Amino acid sequence: MTGEPEDPGPRPRPGVPVDGWRRRWADRARALGSAARSRTRRFWAGAQPTLRHLWWTEEPATPVTTVDRRFPEPLVVPAQGQVYVFLLRATFTWSSETARPELFGWYVDYFQPQATQRLHRLAVRCSVEVPPHRPRELHTALTAALAEDDPPPWTYARGEVTFTCEPDVTVHLDERVRRLLQPYWEQRIALECERDLARRRTEYAQERGRSEPPSPDPSRPSGDATRPPGAGPTPRRGPRPGDPVEAFTPLEPLLPPPAPRPRPPDEPKPHEP
Repeated sequence: MTGEPEDPGPRPRPGVPVDGWRRRWADRARALGSAARSRTRRFWAGAQPTLRHLWWTEEPATPVTTVDRRFPEPLVVPAQGQVYVFLLRATFTWSSETARPELFGWYVDYFQPQATQRLHRLAVRCSVEVPPHRPRELHTALTAALAEDDPPPWTYARGEVTFTCEPDVTVHLDERVRRLLQPYWEQRIALECERDLARRRTEYAQERGRSEPPSPDPSRPSGDATRPPGAGPTPRRGPRPGDPVEAFTPLEPLLPPPAPRPRPPDEPKPHEP
């Protein structure tokens, strides 16, 4: 099959039936169509591997966690007796993986009153049994209640958006109670400082006594004074067992000077008889 179209044959003459001519053209068209389809299939089969590398594929979006911290006004809860109060300073940590960053703040403002009321209700239940001058007990009781009754993180949802909240609480004294406790703590601090100073003085005196040798008593006679008269000198004690002995090498005695050598006899001179 060449690129040039084949001769369809002579055209029909006027007045001659055209069924044969049309049949030949129909057969020719079907042959060209089947050839084109087969070539297209072969081309598509060969081009698919290349097209797969060129296709744009979007990677799955990695979830991004947005975190924000809010510091609302201190919560006021009544203490035992309903006369004084405790101040609770809370920090709320909000996080979400489904909220859009531009709408994150709006959702936090929407859920913040609910979380504050939730914490306040739990704190009031614990504070009414605690004396007003013991904030540590309230903090311990509130921490236990959060862990057992309503453990964080708290979950809030609106539609398809989900938020988690983790509260962190510190307890502070009422200012009126603080003023009442101030003289007590001033005296207690002063007493503890005095006790610590006395203890340090005792320790310093003991260390000084161990480091200095004991001074001789002048009223006590020495060892020579107690010896009877006429006794010889005090013998020198030898080395104690286990003590290193001094290495002492005595000097060699001086040798006497050598004797003079005898003078040889005089020899006679030649001119003497």
